[in-house]
Amino acid sequence: MRHLTALVVAVLVAVMVACGAGVKLPPVAPEEVEVFLPGSYPDEDYKVLARFDTQVPLNVSDSELIERARAQAAEYGADALVISGIRRTTEGQIELNLQQEQVKILDAMAVYYPSRHPELQKE
Repeated sequence: MRHLTALVVAVLVAVMVACGAGVKLPPVAPEEVEVFLPGSYPDEDYKVLARFDTQVPLNVSDSELIERARAQAAEYGADALVISGIRRTTEGQIELNLQQEQVKILDAMAVYYPSRHPELQKE
């Protein structure tokens, strides 16, 4: 049982390191964060700092939603924002309570380029 526990811990640590988990970068200005729309990805090798979503009321434009997500990614110190999609709370659901606030949700990843952060490279 001890060996299994040690193996599980080792795998979890490896996954966290591979995904960039635990990497802390200083915040950057939102305009420094590149934006990749759904279906497009950076040409450079990248690692994920965080996966997150940004929610706004339905009447907010998609461009404003993207700018809010870009600001969130900037707080992580991201080099880029990779958007996986924008959806509405009503998609794929039957609304039982019409009084419930409906929102747009942008799903994204804040990523960094290891080549641009030599201070993170292992020696």
